Amino acid sequence: MSVAKARATVVDRVPTAVDDLPLLRAIALGGVAVVLGSFLSVLHQISVITGDPTLLYYAVAGSLLSGTIAARVIRPRTAAVIAMAAGIVGTYLYIETLPGGGGFLVLAEPILDDITGLLSGLSVLRIVNADVWALSIAPGPVFLTWYLAVRRRYVAASAVGGAGLGLLVLTGDATNAETLVGVTGVVVAVAIGDCERRDERFENVDTVALAVAAMVVLTLFVGVVPGAIGSVLPESEFGDSGSTIESSLVYAGDSAPVTGTVELSPERRYTVEAEEPANWRVGTYDRYTGGGWVRSGSSHGYDGRLSGPPGETRRLEQEYTAESTIATLPAARQPTRIDGVPVPVQVTPGGSFEPTSTLETGESYTVESEITVASADELRSAGTAYPDEIESRYTQLPDDTPDRVGERTEQLTANAENPYDTARVLEYWFQTEYDYSLEVDRPRGDVADAFLFEMDAGYCTYFATTMTAMLRTQGIPARMAIGYTPGEQVDDDEWVVRGYDSHAWVEVYIPEHGWIEFDPTPSEPREETAQQALGESEAGGTDGLDGTSGDDASNTTETETETETDPESGTETPEQEGTATPGAATEEPIAAGDAPDRGDGREASADGESESPLSSIPLPSGEQLGAGLAIALAAFVAVRRSGVTTRLYRAWWLRRLPSGPPAAVVAGAYRRAVYLESLAGRPKPPGETPRQFFIDADERLRRIERSYERARYGPGVDEAAAADARDALAAVRRERSRIAGWLKKPDRGSR
Repeated sequence: MSVAKARATVVDRVPTAVDDLPLLRAIALGGVAVVLGSFLSVLHQISVITGDPTLLYYAVAGSLLSGTIAARVIRPRTAAVIAMAAGIVGTYLYIETLPGGGGFLVLAEPILDDITGLLSGLSVLRIVNADVWALSIAPGPVFLTWYLAVRRRYVAASAVGGAGLGLLVLTGDATNAETLVGVTGVVVAVAIGDCERRDERFENVDTVALAVAAMVVLTLFVGVVPGAIGSVLPESEFGDSGSTIESSLVYAGDSAPVTGTVELSPERRYTVEAEEPANWRVGTYDRYTGGGWVRSGSSHGYDGRLSGPPGETRRLEQEYTAESTIATLPAARQPTRIDGVPVPVQVTPGGSFEPTSTLETGESYTVESEITVASADELRSAGTAYPDEIESRYTQLPDDTPDRVGERTEQLTANAENPYDTARVLEYWFQTEYDYSLEVDRPRGDVADAFLFEMDAGYCTYFATTMTAMLRTQGIPARMAIGYTPGEQVDDDEWVVRGYDSHAWVEVYIPEHGWIEFDPTPSEPREETAQQALGESEAGGTDGLDGTSGDDASNTTETETETETDPESGTETPEQEGTATPGAATEEPIAAGDAPDRGDGREASADGESESPLSSIPLPSGEQLGAGLAIALAAFVAVRRSGVTTRLYRAWWLRRLPSGPPAAVVAGAYRRAVYLESLAGRPKPPGETPRQFFIDADERLRRIERSYERARYGPGVDEAAAADARDALAAVRRERSRIAGWLKKPDRGSR
């Protein structure tokens, strides 16, 4: 074939809708950007929960800019070395923030514990300095991924970005939606990028859409695959409406999301022998995520003794006997010694015990606890000289916590002059202003904000979560504690603890005295609900304990609890302190009753502005979005396979008269003339010359062909020739402008 004929063949080809390689490159780069976006979305959420994400923004922006510049001046091997160096520097900076500084040998064990925990599926939020971890891990992968993408190495770029996202999927921090988006980005970047590198047409990537659709569907079901992302999170994370308070708290493990409606379980868990009742604590949570709680830090082996709280204390011995197979080790705070446990014991970062395996029915253990002995006046005068570690860890709030939470707290506690009175005011306010209910809808957004301004009732998790968050807005270290209330007293110094005794309360750190308990949940309605559950269980055939019905034992536990476990003092009763009525420990001017009540506050923000009506619009879930994407992709493939998109584009292309320089106008008119003839049933054979093809055509089309020959092979054409070609095309097109003809699928020969 001559050079002239080859050129003619190239020009004769009718263009498709997206035949431009720069567009393919843009799509491939977009796929890589989506992978990076999914990875960074998780790190951003971690940074928001743990503090201020501003430094992360700077680190990411700098990495992207550096990657773009480096792609033009350095080789891939050098870029990989730079990324590794960034990782090493980030690791060093992270180590420097750990207790003990940069002593690597000293920190080797906790670092290895962090790595092992992450690889075994534990959340990044469990790391004490999770914000520093996120900041240190971001620059290297972001720089190298974007560098490779700019250099058109899309497979390698997707591998680096996908590996970062994969780690966060493994830890359970990446949601199903983020995983789905990231997988989609990988498929698009690899497939489209491969086509772009090989200069293939976009028409050859229909299989990409099919692959993406398949990935979407598979990702939707990842939560039900054993060992997948969902399996490393508590069951209640997925909205199990049939869960109990016990399962959402005591058995939540290292992550305790706030759930919706729950039930009560009357199953017997322990028999406790002790000289006095107490809250039998199972664990504490320090990191508030806005939607629940995470226990940060790693548990360590029990070496025979724990330190007790500061200040004056008294000893309380307890003996626990398992009444069913159980996987917790409750103890009154603050436990200092445990004996007789038939399984190995670990100590949580909050100072509670946990077994490495379950206890069987009948197995028992003993605990020694040191109970703080302090009067209300001593607690009021303790001051605010908090240890740095306590203050930084237990005043954390997500960066996106609404300001109105702190503003409302300031209003309610305006007359409180110390942390103890602040906690007492809030405790009393919740007990008197809110109702107790197990049937609640899990709110969207920040739980504390929603409970404070949008809800009228809830159960212990909501009360404890909100009060803890409110205290933290005032710089007061507080945490949520979980465990069991004393239970049902069945004999002198003996209590039976059931599943419905599971509970959450607040612990506030008071300098020189340690952690002091506060319980904002209304006690009477909670006890009534528990007794109702017991009565329903007995009506169903379950015998009472030692012949004692729920009615016979009612209120005994509550009276004992209020008398003996009041957080103001260890040995003194509320009557001795003058605090039989909750909140009376504070002076009259700062009583909760004097604080502004909610009024219409539930419907308005702290500054009086109404909530946006858009907040009531239900948003689709990640699964719904994924299903919609899969359907859209499948429809896209079906439409492309049918040829409708190509025919619609050609119809639109035919209706547009060519423009530009005279030669371009004539060439455009010629290609459209060829296409018009193909629609009329006369496709152009590949080896036929323009003159041969149009020899018997309409005279107007022949004029276009002659101008095309002059433009392509002759002296060229002027504006008059271009205008004549455009007018001739318009005239023929009007005569043949039937939509059915335009949409008729042309013979393959026209291409």
